[in-house]
Amino acid sequence: MKKLKWKLDIDWKSKLIDLLIVIIGITIAFQLNNFNESNKTNAQERDYLKSFHEENIDNELALASALEFALKTKNDIDTLKQVLLSKNYEDDRIKNLSASMMALSDFHPSLVTMESITESGEFKLISDLEYREKLIDTYNSYQTTSQLESILSDYVNEYVTPFFFRNIRFSDFSSLHDNFQESPEFENIVIGYDALLTQKLKGYEENLKKLKELNQLLTTANKAYK
Repeated sequence: MKKLKWKLDIDWKSKLIDLLIVIIGITIAFQLNNFNESNKTNAQERDYLKSFHEENIDNELALASALEFALKTKNDIDTLKQVLLSKNYEDDRIKNLSASMMALSDFHPSLVTMESITESGEFKLISDLEYREKLIDTYNSYQTTSQLESILSDYVNEYVTPFFFRNIRFSDFSSLHDNFQESPEFENIVIGYDALLTQKLKGYEENLKKLKELNQLLTTANKAYK
């Protein structure tokens, strides 16, 4: 009896082509998915950088205004201090210059974008390390500036205002009792105020420098995306 032999006629070339088509299709789909995710990430980064830029342009204007006001106050206090140290107590400028200690400059930066990106855990979307460092450094400076403002404000509430209430008629800044300008306590208050205002000004100036550098980087970044 003859044995039957089965011959399988398989088109290996066709099968191989089909397999390659499947592999190529999967690879393309994977690459397209990565491409879409990359575009999505880039779009999110672009949106955050744009928001940071818009936010900090406003912050720069607000800080420059606060600095200008504080510098004017510093000039008044320097003049007042010089008058008191020279013991020229009859100088009519003392009343007006003393009132300068009651007016405080305040800088209230917008923190919305930083708070949003921090809470969402998406800060890593800012791919450039230099941008990250500048953002963190600048926003930390806002906190330092705020602390310096609070220290001076507390000083005014604790020392300046109580002294004025005891010794000055607010309607015209005239003395209620003895001439307040000759009081050693008043001289100490002015000197202390000047020292704290100097620190506040230094904080403003350092913060503004960092803010300008950050905005230059953000301007460059946003131009690159256009």
